[in-house]
Amino acid sequence: MKVPRLYLNHIADLDWLIALEFGRVDDAQPPDNWRGVCDSFGFLHDEPGGREVGFKVVDFSRFDPDDPEVAEIWNGPCFDAPVLGLRAVPAGEIVLAARALFGEHSSINRHFFSAAIDAEGEQALGLWLACLQAGDPMAHFGLGYTLYDLGRFPEAYRHLRHYTEIAPCGSWNWCWLGRAAAAVGETAEARAAYERALELERDGGDETDAAELLERLDS
Repeated sequence: MKVPRLYLNHIADLDWLIALEFGRVDDAQPPDNWRGVCDSFGFLHDEPGGREVGFKVVDFSRFDPDDPEVAEIWNGPCFDAPVLGLRAVPAGEIVLAARALFGEHSSINRHFFSAAIDAEGEQALGLWLACLQAGDPMAHFGLGYTLYDLGRFPEAYRHLRHYTEIAPCGSWNWCWLGRAAAAVGETAEARAAYERALELERDGGDETDAAELLERLDS
């Protein structure tokens, strides 16, 4: 059986290591898709009880991979980690090798990500593209809303729609898809996206502009 090939995302300022199958994000995942091993380590599944597609470690610098509580990371699912030169190894080996590779530094995608957050217009666009080309699929969202702000609506729609597919539980993800869908004339899809954003808000998600935008769409 082919094992997942992981993309490693080290966020030094948050002290997180996110190691997920290429094209996946940890953002806005269905809660039942996560399975915690301990307070700081969890596996992500492609569906509840499905195959493991990677893992996330918080408090990464303080995480003890030799703690008996997390023995599963040595005898559980295996993954490929191309950036580390590792194939079919358990999560524990990836944790140790990632520490040696990154040390106290973030992975390169995070440098582009942080710079893009602070930029605007064409400068932000270039940085989001660099982040995406560095392998970080979270850049689809930033790229999408930046393209929208630049009036490039068909491109924005494509990236924002994709992001709702890989991060389906984020209210703002759906709100921005609604904006882009409305801008390209997909009114029914825009309405459905705003309604989904409102559902997620009611379930405890972030408050968005979806109610106002839906009212404007229907006026």
